[in-house]
Amino acid sequence: MGNKSAAHRRWTALAAASVALLLGASACAAPPTTSYTNETGQEVTVNWKDYPVSAGLLPEDFSHAVTQEEAQATSDAVLTDIRAALTSVHAFEWSTRGEAAWFPGGGNGYGGKVMTSTFNSTQWESATAPASNAEWEEIVAVTSRITTKHGLGGVQLLFDHENFKTDHSWQKDLIDKYGTADPQRLWWWEGTAYTRSQWLVLHMVNVDRDTTGAAAKETEDSGLPARSISISYGATAVPAKDQAALTQALEPFVGLTPPEATTSD
Repeated sequence: MGNKSAAHRRWTALAAASVALLLGASACAAPPTTSYTNETGQEVTVNWKDYPVSAGLLPEDFSHAVTQEEAQATSDAVLTDIRAALTSVHAFEWSTRGEAAWFPGGGNGYGGKVMTSTFNSTQWESATAPASNAEWEEIVAVTSRITTKHGLGGVQLLFDHENFKTDHSWQKDLIDKYGTADPQRLWWWEGTAYTRSQWLVLHMVNVDRDTTGAAAKETEDSGLPARSISISYGATAVPAKDQAALTQALEPFVGLTPPEATTSD
């Protein structure tokens, strides 16, 4: 795959995406294809129906991806370490919401089937949460140190993401709903650590940060915690015995940008 130039990869992927949009994202749309010249000078055409993971996921995300067995071990370790570290400072008491489970993958968005399954851990929730920005920033920093130690990288807050900073409609939605798009004034923060097809989600909420009373009413109506730190882990993976087969199936797509999905499966 060494001779696929970046420009050529971008052009072919955009061409395939344009075809997909013209056909429409329906079950009847033909799967997109992408052509490129490999390192031996041969023209190769891949059919995205054969893509073994979901549309929108990059092949490179799975080049050194965890296996299901590794994901399960990482989930247990990272969630335990975060709870212990935060509890040592804030004396949190924790409870769980939901059950940990693997969910079989379905369609890949191009009319084919994925080889992977997706894991969602139990969500851990503290019974209380501090209210100050300084304490929230400290919680993000502690969580980031642990996720980095376990190979997931640091936690990026939603508000620090480039898409948030440049998407004015997103900011307008926050202002319309919460009265502000300034994270220093919002009563909830959310951040994610993501790498190698695995992720950890950190969510913090404290309605006392909202002086209007709307937040307290919203959480009361929804039944969700009014003051809580929540953490959960997820991964998309295959069992260790199927890792080689996944790598082989991905190999023709490495270096390509997946086009827009053409089916809703």
